Amino acid sequence: MKIVLLQDRLRLGGTEVQCLALGRAWAARGAEVRLVVFRPGGDLAERPEARELNPVFLQKRDWGLDRFAPRLRATVEKIAPDVVVAFGREANAKLPLFTRLTPRPLLVATLRSGRPQPGGYWRALLAADAVVANAQWAAGDAEAHGVSKDRIHLIRSGLSRAPFAANPADARADWRTRAATPADAVVILCVAGFRPGKGQDVLLRAAALLPKTPPWQLWLAGDGPRREPCQKLARELGLADAVRFLGAVDNPAGLYAAADVAALASQAEALPNFLIEAQAAGLPVVATAVGGVTECFDDGRTGLAVPPGEPAALAAALGRAIGDRAWREAGRAPARALVAEKFDAAVNPARWLELFETLGAAAREKK
Repeated sequence: MKIVLLQDRLRLGGTEVQCLALGRAWAARGAEVRLVVFRPGGDLAERPEARELNPVFLQKRDWGLDRFAPRLRATVEKIAPDVVVAFGREANAKLPLFTRLTPRPLLVATLRSGRPQPGGYWRALLAADAVVANAQWAAGDAEAHGVSKDRIHLIRSGLSRAPFAANPADARADWRTRAATPADAVVILCVAGFRPGKGQDVLLRAAALLPKTPPWQLWLAGDGPRREPCQKLARELGLADAVRFLGAVDNPAGLYAAADVAALASQAEALPNFLIEAQAAGLPVVATAVGGVTECFDDGRTGLAVPPGEPAALAAALGRAIGDRAWREAGRAPARALVAEKFDAAVNPARWLELFETLGAAAREKK
């Protein structure tokens, strides 16, 4: 089976990480996988999992436009794939370009975002042979926008990378030393790009409401256009000594070992990889109940759900998580078990390939 993966750019994000992990897993199962990317470069471009997929970058230089994909149709036509799978909003929007190729490949769209999407995105999904949603909430969103239920398939994100440090105790000590964090401080960790809707500003406002005891620190890992405004906000709130801006961390396994609580205050999400990874590492989570976020954890047992955009409610949940060590410890094993059951990295790639086989058989029957 020959598969083309479409991606607009290889930035360090959950969708992009999942795209590469799936491509690599399909190749390991015997598929011939090619990665076609609109923009050159990106944080993930030099990773082994990207290079192994023999990527084609359509823009000769980075024009800063995610949607600009010169020679896209001709490139895909030359590869002559059996299946085209699109990841990301701009990649999905291009799927109608391939409806008249001969032979026509199977077109598989993906829905992985909780953000509102433009009309062109939904029209493109209507042209696809199948739409794969990574959360039950996202599947319902696709149906609400006119995609027939029989073309929607739920395949949750698999654990795309091992979130376990080789030596957890050493990693914990190392990161806490780097961050000048006392051994007895409870570390609240958020790993997310500083982009609109990710909610680091809400998390900072909630942190400003927390009591000083027991001692705690907030670690924000990630980068993006909202980082500088959030740093300014932290200073204005008097949190300069309590917050650490760690920048983009290529492998956050050490952070999971060093932290005690995972927190996410997004205003829109489908199924955030961060919460899956954090629980696999045994961290309880505190997160806003938006999109498919609550599908990631067991509310009350492995995490606490709060309304979006309400710093006081978020602070109350964080305060409970910080102050109740017994609750944190009791949730570790159930969190790991939940991830193993719902987000098995070995199962999900096989489910995709089974879907491709089923779609191909149905297409052959129609001829």
